[in-house]
Amino acid sequence: MLPSLPALRAFDAAARLGSFRAAANSLSVSATAISHHIRGLEDQLQVSLFQRIGRNVRLTEDGKRLAEATTQAFALLETAVERFQPDARRVVRISAGPIFTARWLMPRISDFWETHPGIELEFVPTWRPGGSGSSRAEIIIRWERLQDMPGNATKLLELQPIAVASPDFVARFGPFEQATDLLSVPILHQRNHWGWIDWFSAKGVKLSQPLRGAIFEDANVLIRGAAEGQGAIVGWLPLIDQDLKEGRVIRLFGERMPPTHGYFCEMNIENSGQRDTRSVFAWLCNNSQNL
Repeated sequence: MLPSLPALRAFDAAARLGSFRAAANSLSVSATAISHHIRGLEDQLQVSLFQRIGRNVRLTEDGKRLAEATTQAFALLETAVERFQPDARRVVRISAGPIFTARWLMPRISDFWETHPGIELEFVPTWRPGGSGSSRAEIIIRWERLQDMPGNATKLLELQPIAVASPDFVARFGPFEQATDLLSVPILHQRNHWGWIDWFSAKGVKLSQPLRGAIFEDANVLIRGAAEGQGAIVGWLPLIDQDLKEGRVIRLFGERMPPTHGYFCEMNIENSGQRDTRSVFAWLCNNSQNL
């Protein structure tokens, strides 16, 4: 006899999210209900499906085999139901900052349209993805230091920092022979001082005083300020490749630093069970491997 559909749905959600509580939130039931369903399923199948690790859970080998089956089964059900709603608009909302949207996502949009013609993407404008402004997005793309990567996120892109400025800025304040030369000229910051702090640290410079300079949320504004000679900035490869190629900004040093920041992708826990959301998430992650 097949297990009940609610029990399989509870298992599928817990397997995807790695937590009974997260599964409960996703299905709008109590964590106790999820635990009861899983325990009943394990008793019926006479196998252990999860290893309990604190508040989280990990699939056993038997659990992994069942999760593969439930993922395919629920996807087939969703597809069948959608056929009865031919006019339904399938939209997946992505919360991302403007520079990532313009310089990483936009060049890949045509590929998405070709591979997923039935899904529409809607980009939610926000300066800090993951904040209150992105609560209605199914997928959230964050910019963070690598060491602050969200635990349940997938890394899309690593960013290598380099010091750049306009040719006019270099003519006015340069030449720059060592990193400490930048401590006495105007520098600009994105979101906070960590970009420059990490850059100076990698160059072996110990800062004895707090850094100064204007702080901007929008990296596009920051790059424009640098191109117009308002200050030196930490630019991020590969996002500024075109700016360097066209000479709007130039490198101040020939540094080859390891990546310090990156973009990370995660699904809104309330929408992680939706097939279209999972398809878009998979497309984003697959494209991150093709840089």
